[in-house]
Amino acid sequence: MFLNNLSHEIKLLLRSHWLLVLFISTTLLFAFAAFNGNKNIEKRLDDVARLNDGLQKKDSIMLATLSKIEKGKTVDGPNWRLPSDPMTIGYRHPRLAIMHPNEFSFIATGQSDMYTHFKSPTVYGNNFALDYSEMVNPVQLLFGNFDFAFVIIYILPLLIISFTFNILSKEKELGTLRLLSAQPLSMINWLLQKTGIRFLIFTIVSIVSLLVVIAIFSPNSFKNGFSMFGLVTLLSAYNLFWFVLSCVINIKVNNSAKNALTLIGLWLLIVLVLPASINQIGNSLYPVPSRLKMINEIRLIKKENESSQNKIMDEYLRNHPELAQKSDKDNFGFWHNYFASEKVMEEKTKPILVEFEGQLKKQQDLISMFKYLSPAIVIQQSLNNLAGTSEKHYNDYKKQVFEFSDKWRNYLAPMLFNNQKFTIKNYNEMPVFNYENRIKNNIWLSAIILVFTSAIVFFLFNSKRLKNKSAQQFMD
Repeated sequence: MFLNNLSHEIKLLLRSHWLLVLFISTTLLFAFAAFNGNKNIEKRLDDVARLNDGLQKKDSIMLATLSKIEKGKTVDGPNWRLPSDPMTIGYRHPRLAIMHPNEFSFIATGQSDMYTHFKSPTVYGNNFALDYSEMVNPVQLLFGNFDFAFVIIYILPLLIISFTFNILSKEKELGTLRLLSAQPLSMINWLLQKTGIRFLIFTIVSIVSLLVVIAIFSPNSFKNGFSMFGLVTLLSAYNLFWFVLSCVINIKVNNSAKNALTLIGLWLLIVLVLPASINQIGNSLYPVPSRLKMINEIRLIKKENESSQNKIMDEYLRNHPELAQKSDKDNFGFWHNYFASEKVMEEKTKPILVEFEGQLKKQQDLISMFKYLSPAIVIQQSLNNLAGTSEKHYNDYKKQVFEFSDKWRNYLAPMLFNNQKFTIKNYNEMPVFNYENRIKNNIWLSAIILVFTSAIVFFLFNSKRLKNKSAQQFMD
């Protein structure tokens, strides 16, 4: 019976040109999404290349000046601006902390249009903690980006609905269901086979379109075969969920017009209403503290520290005797006082930053808790993790920038207190930032969850008595 159904479905789809329309539409959608994704990646890489070129030019001038100083030649300019001063290096020649895109970054824009991918932490201030986000077009944020994630999450379910909404009801309305009732077969088995065949056809076409487009626009992605196979599995699992949902509606409603309206309503609920509602609940339960208020509080703390610099310096030297031994307190200037007060500043501002970031984390935890209510949230987060553009990735990048900033300060501060000059040798030994993707990819877990959700939906809404339901009962 399965082979007869398979042959019949293929003939119907070929005669109606459904397969051709499906392949062309999915290929065009994926191609446009890949074009947009690559365009964003190219802009990101161009920005990085421009910054690297600027840094190399500044470094070449700095090295030429250092070479003159080490050879005893006269150099124009005040002493406090010469690169032999370690604080000039720390403030005017900071290193770049770049978050490079991975081979799957074109898959999902995620949070990449909200946060920056590069920072230059200096020895003065952690201002990158406050200007971590970028200025973006609010209209673009409102409507989102047309990427692979958008096509998979929003558009493919609509194609599935148009492909399956009348699998059973069409047979009833055309009168062919009466002919099937004369055959010695189970109507449920027939319907499941028909739905399964369409699922296989649709999934194969969508996977082929996906792989063809990726091969054209981003062939380097195939180097990571494990992640590529995970992407294909996730796509298949998401398709399975919508086919199961359509099958359930066909059984329960069994009317073409009502089937279409019901499935469109469920699409709106799953991909739009539930995610927006969960996000709104998170904002209501855990509102983020005012950013302006946080900045003002930090400025007040800085002002308080300036009024007690001598006390802070004495405490700093007691805690760092290795710096006090080679230092002349009478010659201490702005930078000495700044490094002494920086630790106090960090301790006082830490509760403010923790409160701000804690509310954001609570919102994310709430979304993670309720994400299983909507497969759209599950697959969106999985694709963001695969692309390296999730909220977790940017928070981790921010932590790595903080860690590098401390490393950068700790490298230059001893030179300041020991009255040591910065040399070409020190330049070659300077710490370098290397971004590391420390967030685990949960794409396989998400695929398993989607399959499990599909099974629950099917068995929850279909009782055992449907196994023996006759064609006449379906017609009635």
